[in-house]
Amino acid sequence: MKSALFTAGLLAAISSPAFAEVKAASDTGFNSVHIATVEATPEEIWKRLLTPKDYWNKAHSWSGSSAGFYIDAQANGCFCELFQEADVNGTLKTVGSVEHMRVIFAQPGKVLRMQGALGPLQSEAVIGTLTVAMEPAKDSAGTRVSFSYVVGGYMRYNVSEIAPAVDKVLGEQFKNMLLPFAPATTEATKVDSFKLDIEMIEEEGSDEASEVRTATPDEDTSASEPPQTL
Repeated sequence: MKSALFTAGLLAAISSPAFAEVKAASDTGFNSVHIATVEATPEEIWKRLLTPKDYWNKAHSWSGSSAGFYIDAQANGCFCELFQEADVNGTLKTVGSVEHMRVIFAQPGKVLRMQGALGPLQSEAVIGTLTVAMEPAKDSAGTRVSFSYVVGGYMRYNVSEIAPAVDKVLGEQFKNMLLPFAPATTEATKVDSFKLDIEMIEEEGSDEASEVRTATPDEDTSASEPPQTL
């Protein structure tokens, strides 16, 4: 079986989306961020996101095929892969399955958040959280889309080696997902990757989502609660 996310030496170079990098890393984890703005509605992107069999590279599946990929976009739903084989009559039958991630938050056309240790990380004692967010772009008619994958815990890999590999392959799937949509012309936006993971999608016309609010001098922040997602 092939690794779901990383097989050394198999990837050709791919062009980068508008923003892509390992945003942060430590000895026990990392954060990979990919962002692009495309000429599509959030609803169109959501529909595309939920059909991973149409964009996930089969080289990064466990079965060697992406035909059995699906996402059940509701809490406790599965981003899973079915192992399928044809019987003597040519009819496909399911002979196994694997969970890539599990849905923990789903708000159609806005946010899909899933937890799972992708690919070779599955055998390690880590938690990975992928937040896919989409919102109308502030300076174009398109939609800003982001993948933010945060991984933490004990792993037998060297973070400095595995983080760029995971970032590269996750970026490939991000690019493939957006292929049907033309890039939108928009000004580059400073990105706070933590805000991507915790924020509610702002209404159009509000302050830039990437700006971090600063408390005024007379505000007491000592007992402030963390940002809420519900």
